[in-house]
Amino acid sequence: MSPSRKPFISPIQPDNRPTAVVGDTNGLMPARDLVGVAPNCLAARAAAPSLGLLLATARNEGVVLHTEQCYRPLSDQVTVKQRWSAAGHSSCAAPVLTTSSGKPKGTSMHGWGKAADLSDAGGTVGFGSPGYEFLTAQAARFGWNHPAWARPGGSTCPEAWHWEWVGDGGILHDSPIRADVVTLLPTWDGLGYSIVTGLGAVLPHGDSTDRVSLARSRLAWLVVGASRTPSGGGYWLVGLDGSVHAFGDAPNFGSTASHPPAQPVVGMASANGAGYWLATADGKVFGFGAARTYGSPAASGLSLARPIVAIAATPDGRGYWLAGSDGKVFAYGDAAFHGGMSRRSLKAPVVSLAAAPDGRGYWLAGADGSVHAFGDAPSFGSIPRRIALREPVMAMAATPDGDGYWLVAADGSVFAFGDASPHGVARPARIGLRQKWPQ
Repeated sequence: MSPSRKPFISPIQPDNRPTAVVGDTNGLMPARDLVGVAPNCLAARAAAPSLGLLLATARNEGVVLHTEQCYRPLSDQVTVKQRWSAAGHSSCAAPVLTTSSGKPKGTSMHGWGKAADLSDAGGTVGFGSPGYEFLTAQAARFGWNHPAWARPGGSTCPEAWHWEWVGDGGILHDSPIRADVVTLLPTWDGLGYSIVTGLGAVLPHGDSTDRVSLARSRLAWLVVGASRTPSGGGYWLVGLDGSVHAFGDAPNFGSTASHPPAQPVVGMASANGAGYWLATADGKVFGFGAARTYGSPAASGLSLARPIVAIAATPDGRGYWLAGSDGKVFAYGDAAFHGGMSRRSLKAPVVSLAAAPDGRGYWLAGADGSVHAFGDAPSFGSIPRRIALREPVMAMAATPDGDGYWLVAADGSVFAFGDASPHGVARPARIGLRQKWPQ
């Protein structure tokens, strides 16, 4: 460790709490500072990407986890306080203070958009429930903390369902945790790439010159995927609701934003630049422009054991593959099926699918950095087990000639294999305790 680099101090501490949002008022945050993470969940911009990743990780591992409320406006804080007080448990709600002018003043961490009340298969998360066990094992990795008062015996009103984001270090100012990267877009020549975050930032490396993004824009929903045009002169970003944002020479062919799907969009694929497909977690596929819909698990009435996590197109844009987190692969149009994984052979959920440039094979990537090759797609290796990932792998992308690929993790760490060159990372990987993935 260099003398200038401080040791990592986890912000996940019982006494740590979220920080206020500078310039905002608790419970009166403007829409520009909130982002949609789920149908009933708005979160502060800084906290939203990691909450989205937490929910997606649960979904991919077969754990039911939903949000009951995230951001809580001041009016709701007043209502909650009144309800608990009427029941004789006024200490069970965050205080609502009164200003010198007689107006209410919120103090709840929900009022900063940095707290979430969660539910699982049995309803509101309870101590010992599947959702609680998952949160206890995984939430800290993404910067989500169970504060001391909410833990068993921590107060007169412990709450198994209440978790708070301290990924910025919290009030203890400990080391930040980054978990906001969603994918990687190679340049046309493979000599660079851009790293895309959940807030729509597009960070160029190598010969990539991408500069325009959603980073400074008001964002209604988290970005979950992206695709580059064949010319390399533009790209699309897609949100959880299916909203599509086009940049450079990428035409906007439409989106599902006006009628969001029941389940979140998980990825997009370009139909050779003439259109694109959007895929949802429950196996629906929506085609726009010249992207014809050739079928989907949902259209066939298939019951998915695990959600769809990725879509990749064939070279001519006349077919596509879908991958589930359990390693199953579904082929449509002129996409040939080359095999998939069995859940028994997976040590971590599949999170991405990349097609070989000739369309005769594909790779599946696991959240633990494992890579599985099918068809004529050659295997160039996986992330070595000796490298402990602090954050899970989010996506993989093949080099233009198919003789290599990159993996990118949620903290921006990039791993290159074959003829793929590491052109830089959003953040260097740390070596620490290895994450254990549920079997």
